[in-house]
Amino acid sequence: MTEQPVNVNRISWRDLFPWTIIFRTLPIAIGVSVMVWATMGVVLTPIGWIIGETIFITEEMQAEDLLLKDFVELRRSPYKVVFQATSPEANSLELLAAGVGGPRVVFSNIIKPFEHLFRSDWSAREFLYMFFGAVWTLLVWSFAGTAITRISILRLTRDELVGTYDAFDFARTKYKVCISAIGMPLAGVAALCIPLAMFGLLLGFDFGVVLAGVLWFLVLAASAIIAFLLLGLMFGWPLIVASISAEGQNAFDAVTRSFAYTFQRPLNYVSYMFVAILFGGFCWLIVSTVTVGVVELSYWSTSWGANRFGVEGYDDSVRRIDVVKGIDDPITQTDVNSAAQVPIGDLDNGQSNNSSSLRLGRKIIGFWNGIARTLAAAFIHGLFWCMAGAIYLLLRKDVDETEMDEVYLVNEKHIYELPPLKSDKHGIPQVQEPVPKNENQPREEVGDGESDDV
Repeated sequence: MTEQPVNVNRISWRDLFPWTIIFRTLPIAIGVSVMVWATMGVVLTPIGWIIGETIFITEEMQAEDLLLKDFVELRRSPYKVVFQATSPEANSLELLAAGVGGPRVVFSNIIKPFEHLFRSDWSAREFLYMFFGAVWTLLVWSFAGTAITRISILRLTRDELVGTYDAFDFARTKYKVCISAIGMPLAGVAALCIPLAMFGLLLGFDFGVVLAGVLWFLVLAASAIIAFLLLGLMFGWPLIVASISAEGQNAFDAVTRSFAYTFQRPLNYVSYMFVAILFGGFCWLIVSTVTVGVVELSYWSTSWGANRFGVEGYDDSVRRIDVVKGIDDPITQTDVNSAAQVPIGDLDNGQSNNSSSLRLGRKIIGFWNGIARTLAAAFIHGLFWCMAGAIYLLLRKDVDETEMDEVYLVNEKHIYELPPLKSDKHGIPQVQEPVPKNENQPREEVGDGESDDV
């Protein structure tokens, strides 16, 4: 029997390589709805940290602990963390001599406050500051993340556009479930830590150490459970948010799904994360470079006119544009120092900088530059949550073999049910008008009247 040749006219790369869905998140991330929610998230997050700093942190504490000082300064700004304000190494993954960070930085900096809670050398005020900021971050991104993942999942699976208000309405009804889901493992950790802390009182006595040594296997068992909960939560919390957006389920189901997907398919999860880090990192590399370039071009273009004026109190090596930059532009401080050959502090203490008009002008310029950087930071946060939704869909298909387009829809039964029928006086079924939103409003029926006589 002769085999007939088969001509391949089209290859469905989406079915052949399902992980390419991660690449489809870029146009979603630059959409208006996602940018609005991501901008709200990056702007609201520092507000809580500033409030916590005002209540719990003093200047003396920051002077004694430089690590705390750097952390506090980063948390005051919506964009400094992702723009490598203090530590470029912390925001990059060296690959082909290029700094590829972006989504990895968003991930690490959201969970970093929770990591700091487990440091044993914090004072009570420092611990409360970290706890306050961590809870605030959880509240902000539980709401914004739910809205963004909802937009992303519906766009990826059903190609439906979700507006800003619709996303708000969905997040409003589900964010409490999201907070409860993320809080359940943390509550389990706290419940185990309390008896362990009481057990630690035995270590204050020599004989108590002997007794604690005999029962130390119980401490190891409880610590193993804590490690399991923290490990699952650390890698599974983006899946919790995406699970609620895709399934519309309760907190317990969201936690069990995220833990199951994390531990049952760890290699799949790691591979998807690797693709997301590379793709999102290169996207961020382009966006951050363009943003910094725009700010630098604004200074460069205006310097041709500004540098025609000298700086009173300094020699000719100090340029006017460097004084205008001052200390209000953290990203260009190194450039200012190298160009002017004068420390920033000396520039700020110069006679010309005592002018209130100059200081006000600096702040206004810094405000507009900050808006540009905040929008860039919002982009990478939005892309992070869009890719979290895509990774959740991939893991759900790997574990549960659920089709991509099976997602929770609000009022789905009202969308797909048939219109009501009612027989007229001649016994002929007639299609009725939809039930109005106000159930008390009388419904005008079709088919009642002399004009329907047959």
